[in-house]
Amino acid sequence: MAKKTKVNASRRSFLFGAVRRIKGEEQDNAPIAATTETIPLLTRANEYYDRGEFDEAVEVYREYLRIEKDDIAVRLQLGKCMYKAGKHTASRVEFKRVLKAREKESEALVYLGLTHARGGNLEQAAAVWEDFFDISNVALLRELNIQKGLIETGDAESPEAVAEAVEKALEG
Repeated sequence: MAKKTKVNASRRSFLFGAVRRIKGEEQDNAPIAATTETIPLLTRANEYYDRGEFDEAVEVYREYLRIEKDDIAVRLQLGKCMYKAGKHTASRVEFKRVLKAREKESEALVYLGLTHARGGNLEQAAAVWEDFFDISNVALLRELNIQKGLIETGDAESPEAVAEAVEKALEG
């Protein structure tokens, strides 16, 4: 068996790592370490994801997770990949697994709500989004609050319109 080498698998952590080091902030909830044998898998999966080849990325992320079962950051990425591939029911399962490990994982909450919206269940989407709070992403927080209000008053245009509005804020 390959020797375990600690590797932070989160793309976000990689990008913001320098900022955290400068500010002296410690990172909590760091992803589980990857072995040296899984690093190429993760690299390949991320390359597929970046190119928009979501079906291929899903297969490689799954292969990675067969070895590193507890890597929550990669499980979240798998769920996002499945969602973008249009596999909303399957992605819902992955987001629920992430939330079982990290109850308030904001990205998982947003995407879980989106899977419900894409499935036509706006009330369930609004219920999931009730738990979302990320003051660092005010635009997304505002959009979720607007959509929750529209859903609660019965004024939401359609499940697709709600999902598209939240996706737009998520990208922004």
